[in-house]
Amino acid sequence: MTRLLAAAAITLGVFAAPAAAAPSGCTGRYEHTTYVVACTTGDGTYRAWITCMSVGGPGGMVWRSTVYGPWTAPGPGTSSAASCGGTPLGAGTQFA
Repeated sequence: MTRLLAAAAITLGVFAAPAAAAPSGCTGRYEHTTYVVACTTGDGTYRAWITCMSVGGPGGMVWRSTVYGPWTAPGPGTSSAASCGGTPLGAGTQFA
């Protein structure tokens, strides 16, 4: 039984796909109420996100929302941007 399990583990390892390198060389910057991310290398995709606070409506209600930029493949000259119409609370990069 042990030999059978060991053989199965070795066989599965032979057919496993190589690990993909997530996007890297990423930089992010704020441009007022927009967060822009650019990744230069790697596989997969990435996108920017930003969470903002807006005040409006009756009684000065506070709204909090998260906005996502488009999914983008890494490479020279590529970027993803997310914008909101309020005060930025936080931002970052999401990978897929």
